[in-house]
Amino acid sequence: MSTNVELTDEELSELKAFTKEANPEAAIRMAMFEYLRLARRLQLKKLSGQVTMEDNWKQLEDNKVNHLNVRSDHGVD
Repeated sequence: MSTNVELTDEELSELKAFTKEANPEAAIRMAMFEYLRLARRLQLKKLSGQVTMEDNWKQLEDNKVNHLNVRSDHGVD
């Protein structure tokens, strides 16, 4: 999809300087990519403390090992 964005010479120069991209299109793409990465991180940060974790990793690991042992006892690879 194509979109036109009007930037001042100063905005474009600053964007190219920060991204270290000489090509205006590459500078805009990099800035967009970095913005989206930051926005996603901020969304994840909002979830901090809201997710309940179960401390059952040992039980899950034991179940996996037991399952693999049963499969190998029956000749299943």
